[in-house]
Amino acid sequence: MTAANLFWPSDYSGMIVNHLRSNPSLAQGRRVCDIGTGSGILAATALHLGAVDVVATDLDVDALTLARQSFTRVAPDARFDLRQGSLWEPVAPTACFDLVLANLPNFPAEVISTNGRRATWSVGGADGRQAIDPFLAGLPQRLDFGGTAIFTQNRCVGLGLTLDKLREGGLVTEVLDSALVPIGPEKIGAISQACPEPSGIVEVAGFVFLCVDLIVAERIANPGQDADIAMSDSGPQTGAYI
Repeated sequence: MTAANLFWPSDYSGMIVNHLRSNPSLAQGRRVCDIGTGSGILAATALHLGAVDVVATDLDVDALTLARQSFTRVAPDARFDLRQGSLWEPVAPTACFDLVLANLPNFPAEVISTNGRRATWSVGGADGRQAIDPFLAGLPQRLDFGGTAIFTQNRCVGLGLTLDKLREGGLVTEVLDSALVPIGPEKIGAISQACPEPSGIVEVAGFVFLCVDLIVAERIANPGQDADIAMSDSGPQTGAYI
């Protein structure tokens, strides 16, 4: 299986891409961070819409290689950093962004038998929150005043819990869209019984669907703060790996 197939964008990514394309001002001229970039489709969409700086992280070097190809294809002169590491770890603690994007593994399972995919593909641990919770914990300090975060989550892993965590971090939240995404036998057999919100799993005529939510969180602009604070990183270099 090729790297492109290994990291082929999902319906979840499609929800975020569609929202960005419908609201291009979210990306235009913005500093963007894509956490767990995979194929790079989310950051590539932001670059295509006019983002000026992009930082993209992923644990998998093959994902970063594929993302680099995606970025140079849509915006060959763009400024971007590709950083290997888990979630926020490779991002400077004081770096702030105007737009944060994420489609993280949050399927409630310890392991999924996949046909050629990475063993970690989609796996979010028994409660589905092993990537979502550290992402949420680091989000408020990485989102600049007036900034927006857009991410997807399976409702069964606790929509209410996620919204509470965002509000506790001082962010204004909204569920913009929801979709039912069918899951196959390999996921049905792996799904954990520890789901915080089992109503997010829908069964119809023997077929199983997950309710997926598109969540937006905003850090309201502070009139007493300079909204143009530069990222206190070392500064991106075109096509650089860190």
